[in-house]
Amino acid sequence: MAKPVHCGRKSRLAQTCLRLLMAAIVASSLGCVTSFSSSDLSPTRVTPGVAKRDLGIGYLSSRRTAMAIRQLRASLTLDASDPATHLWLGEAYRRKGKTAEAEELLLDSIRLSQAPELVVTHHAARLTLSALLSQLGRYEESLEHCEALVDDPTFSTPWRPLTNCGWALLQLGRLDEAASHFEDALDFFPRFGPALLNLGILRTKQGKTLAAVKALDAALDSRRLGSSALGEAHYRLGEIYVKMGRRDKAIEHFRQATEKAPRDNWGSQSQAYLDLLH
Repeated sequence: MAKPVHCGRKSRLAQTCLRLLMAAIVASSLGCVTSFSSSDLSPTRVTPGVAKRDLGIGYLSSRRTAMAIRQLRASLTLDASDPATHLWLGEAYRRKGKTAEAEELLLDSIRLSQAPELVVTHHAARLTLSALLSQLGRYEESLEHCEALVDDPTFSTPWRPLTNCGWALLQLGRLDEAASHFEDALDFFPRFGPALLNLGILRTKQGKTLAAVKALDAALDSRRLGSSALGEAHYRLGEIYVKMGRRDKAIEHFRQATEKAPRDNWGSQSQAYLDLLH
């Protein structure tokens, strides 16, 4: 039997994909919650379980989710103690809309990654779980996980859990606390698009129109929003300009929303507005 070797191309793929996944925006029904980003990933050793895990990650990165689940489940059969496999399989199930399975796997990942050398996976699982719980409307539970990361001095990107916490607080109607979390996130990372988008939503709720426009414009300029979030930012600006009587600006933003998110609700709602305004 061949001896295990130090990480090669597949393990580097796993590291790269983890960074990309955890930096990606996870869109909720409104606004944005985020998942983890890290450039400091510990090397692994290639075993049959790790090889299947990395193959599953590769499938997931190319959006072949069914194949990813097949390989990740096989990896879990070979090594049920690997927290990274639980994390990735949880993400795969989340993408499939199997939220109960995703939650269980993410909780397992948190439980199995208590050792100091597994801190990156531990942080990733907590942040991803906070996003999932927020998407499910379980905001108090989401707060438990993102606040734990905010309070953890070893967490390298505090603006992400601060943004998740702010979104949960916004949904709970705790607007002042939510604003404080978004502003703290922006103190760390002034061009963090999700925090800017959510702050714009919050300012709109507060009736602070100029502050809302400023935040939403900054979110668009940040170049750190996915297509759905871009569609939402343009849609919300369009709504604001309708209320201000700025038909030209409203039409401009609704058109942008239909282009950025044509298959998303923001695109279809923007098209409905365009039909009315023409």
